[in-house]
Amino acid sequence: MINITNFTCQDNPPWPPQGPAREPAAAPAGRPAEPRRRTGRRVADIAGLAAAVLLSWLAYIPRRRGDHLFSWNDTEAYWRGWQITKVHGGFGRRYRDPRFDALTACPQCRGGGISTKDTPCAPCLGTGRLSTEEAS
Repeated sequence: MINITNFTCQDNPPWPPQGPAREPAAAPAGRPAEPRRRTGRRVADIAGLAAAVLLSWLAYIPRRRGDHLFSWNDTEAYWRGWQITKVHGGFGRRYRDPRFDALTACPQCRGGGISTKDTPCAPCLGTGRLSTEEAS
């Protein structure tokens, strides 16, 4: 039996591959052991975190402006039950009516709307589309 995926994440080798584990060298008598990470590395970590927080806050500004700009349109789309996709960093919207999922191409005219006699197709009434849902 070949186990292709290891869902439990056990027996995974460390990456990058490391040599055998070594014991840390003991500090000379009278001197305390040096911490594993130096202060400069900790400051760099804190500066990186601060930069990430600042950038995420700056990226949020266009989204807030876009939400304010499109608030009326979004309200109408929610009222109608449309799907809303925010695009261009929040400065654009794409609205879609989910009822379009219920449409399919007419099998008789293959979505063209015209029958073989150059007349409107009878089953789809010349639209080239049929509804998969029953009319209510």
